[in-house]
Amino acid sequence: MTTEISTSINIKEPRWDQGTFMGRAKHFFTVTDPRNVLLTNEQLENAHKVISVMSPGLTEDELWRAKYIFDSAFHPDTGEKMILIGRMSAQVPMNMTITGCMMTFYK
Repeated sequence: MTTEISTSINIKEPRWDQGTFMGRAKHFFTVTDPRNVLLTNEQLENAHKVISVMSPGLTEDELWRAKYIFDSAFHPDTGEKMILIGRMSAQVPMNMTITGCMMTFYK
């Protein structure tokens, strides 16, 4: 279903109800999606542009996708693009690497 975005969408708040476990889980798994690490600089800048300009003609799903790409790669306070290993989308792969090395090279 593709519907154009309405002005009632508040992208400053999470898409799902944070008062429920499922809402919090969906929000967390979307922001920390490791596939976002593979996005190009062009895709990240496009998401940044969509969020800052709120382009008309986007569907609700396109807007939320851009929002979560933005949230996974840009600093929440400064809005600057973070280095790859510090991004929310890199948390799982980076922590798996660190944990694997700690287990492998223990004594």
